[in-house]
Amino acid sequence: MTGNSTEEGRVSRKLEGRMNVPTVPRWVRPVPGQYSLLQKALHWLVVAILVVQLSTSSAIERSHTAHHQGVEPDPWDLLLHEVHTYGGLAVFCIVALRILLRIVGGVSADTRDQARLLRIAATANHVLLYGVLLALPVSGVAARYFDFVYYGPIHVALTRLLLVLILLHVVAALWHLLIRRDEVFGRMLLFSSRPGKPAS
Repeated sequence: MTGNSTEEGRVSRKLEGRMNVPTVPRWVRPVPGQYSLLQKALHWLVVAILVVQLSTSSAIERSHTAHHQGVEPDPWDLLLHEVHTYGGLAVFCIVALRILLRIVGGVSADTRDQARLLRIAATANHVLLYGVLLALPVSGVAARYFDFVYYGPIHVALTRLLLVLILLHVVAALWHLLIRRDEVFGRMLLFSSRPGKPAS
């Protein structure tokens, strides 16, 4: 009797432990064929910040050129330089959060119906995008605060690689929208709630 009671107690505590585990809210956790609202918001926030980053990048070159020429940089360029620096740090934090959400919440899209080569290409593009978006702020901070001559070219090279990856990402999205006519493109639209259907 004592053994049965002990076993029942263990089972009861195990069930209580499972019941007490908090569930991840729907706006955080994706479902098959649909990204969560938080994932979509973070995606488009990164896009917006990257637009700012590209538009402020020329100010960095102007301010460094002024320093090398021994003249005072334009105050506006210095302000844009600060915006660029903090924008890069924001991108780093957001991308790190997106990776964490991907690990915790899983992947939204069910890609089993896609060709193996397409799955590999999509995965490679996402991994490279995440990697470059994390490396860019690191190289930017290193170029600003440690050695611009050494880390500056690395930062520029990573920026060019990012532009290529973004171009491939956009082309792939348009291909899904216009050629395959599946729901992959719509999964990342901010206010889309319709789950994606498998591609034929």
